[in-house]
Amino acid sequence: MYKKILVPVDGSESSLKTLEHAAEMASLLGSKITLLHVIAPLPSTVHGYIQANDLAINSVQIFAQEVLDKAKESISQKYNLEIETALGDGDPAYEICEKAKNDQFDLIVIGNRGLSQIASFIMGSVSRRVSRHATCPVLIYR
Repeated sequence: MYKKILVPVDGSESSLKTLEHAAEMASLLGSKITLLHVIAPLPSTVHGYIQANDLAINSVQIFAQEVLDKAKESISQKYNLEIETALGDGDPAYEICEKAKNDQFDLIVIGNRGLSQIASFIMGSVSRRVSRHATCPVLIYR
């Protein structure tokens, strides 16, 4: 049923637990997994500084690739899966939904990360926005 599963990862312990669940599911279903890390936009107060500093930009991209490599390594030896990685840049919820739609994923498996009640009210969580706007089913792992 779910042949292509998209799993957003951010390097947190929570996202690695979510990935473990997704990998176990994919293994049982014979699915392919794509790991996605999205580099979120920087606050405007540091944006100008970062743009002028190639070393900082390079560091962010290196960190993002390390997140993907660590996530892939965490499941590749335990599960016999086809695993791809992808890197996005922009608003995480939007990029996740666009990737799922454009590449025709059957399922998104995303972690639920707790924000404070005020932050959640103002911003909304990434997982909540993905569940509202995705064109495919979304499994939110707690």
